[in-house]
Amino acid sequence: MVDQPKKFISETLLPDYPPKVPLLKANWSGLAFDRNVHSDLAPANVWDALLSFEDNSEVAVISFRDLEMDILPVFVQPDRESLLAYLGHDFCFTADHYVFSQEQNWICRLDQDVTLIAGETKLIQQLVNCCDGFESVMKIMSHDFDSGPNDECGLEKYLINLTRGLINRA
Repeated sequence: MVDQPKKFISETLLPDYPPKVPLLKANWSGLAFDRNVHSDLAPANVWDALLSFEDNSEVAVISFRDLEMDILPVFVQPDRESLLAYLGHDFCFTADHYVFSQEQNWICRLDQDVTLIAGETKLIQQLVNCCDGFESVMKIMSHDFDSGPNDECGLEKYLINLTRGLINRA
């Protein structure tokens, strides 16, 4: 059972958006994707790997609005099809949501622009390793958030800071 989702989220993420890094926990790292580039709001292989870590434990899903109103999260099966079916029902995907594990060792923030996946650094390292390694994932993220040759918007720096602690095991 998920214990106090509002507390977990407020102790985990700042309400900051790129180029500011929202991570509050020192032992956490993250990944970010432009949700408008990916038909599944993030690369399918990233979702599949992340949700496979749950060993059939349902994942919690809650809209920003429901969180503020202290409404309990909905639980869905830990697979991409179930998650996207829930978000697609009644156009739920048009509202910002959080998706997180019942163990509260990872969280995904789905806003209208960015899919942020954050978690304990060891878990995010596992996720990256399942997705062809750090270089491969960083290439996708850099393509999603290309801010030009001089990084005028600070998005490349955002990705570097977000992935701190991850090892490039090329």
